[in-house]
Amino acid sequence: MRFKTHYNIRSYEVDLHGALKPMQLMQLLQESGDRQMREEAVAYDELYNKEHKAFVVSRMSIEVFTPVEKYYDVDVETWIIPGKGANFPRGYEMYKGGQLVAKAICNWALVDTVTGKLIASKDYDMGTYSMDEAPELSIPRRFRIPKELKFQEVESSKVAMSMIDINMHMNNTVYASKLYDNIDDAEKYFITSINLRYVHEAPLGSEFKVYRSDAVDPGEMDYRAEKLIYFYTEADGMLNLEAAVGLKKVTI
Repeated sequence: MRFKTHYNIRSYEVDLHGALKPMQLMQLLQESGDRQMREEAVAYDELYNKEHKAFVVSRMSIEVFTPVEKYYDVDVETWIIPGKGANFPRGYEMYKGGQLVAKAICNWALVDTVTGKLIASKDYDMGTYSMDEAPELSIPRRFRIPKELKFQEVESSKVAMSMIDINMHMNNTVYASKLYDNIDDAEKYFITSINLRYVHEAPLGSEFKVYRSDAVDPGEMDYRAEKLIYFYTEADGMLNLEAAVGLKKVTI
């Protein structure tokens, strides 16, 4: 069983080629998860404000197969994957006209906001949620940034009110926009994969910095990409994200 939602891509969600931007892609996937919570169990606001619990993302791996254009209808399927320990995994697939255009796996932790302690998956009942097995991805779900890579600082800014969510830190989808904004000649490329490892939150008002590597051969990180760029970010001097983005030339 999977939870299904339907969307129409709006004009302000696309890039100069008319294709859905990476942050907006992530937002549609995660909006579907939020709607599943509300319809099948408990709305996230209620979970946070009444049960004093919060889902915090640790990893997200996304494969993108083909662009989704302005005004197209898409269907998103999302489901809970049986978890182990303190891991609450979730799967996603996006379809356009029945064609699979993107899929993803995201790992979440459930935190008691009063004590700050992690809640084990066996101690939180997810029995009312639609569930399925993990989707198969051709990109690795875990990665390490090669030690020999050199990085340059490409952005320094403050985490602003427009970037945060109910947890008072930068929403995890905003990172996709920060990476996209710091890809040289981004308009010439289509993003084939986004691999994210969230390490530490970026609170409202914190000093946020983005560091980027030179492009490298993607190898097993993304067989469909022509090149791969690694990133890491800091918030108030603390590592808060590591990422790898696969790219191939846009064909018009």
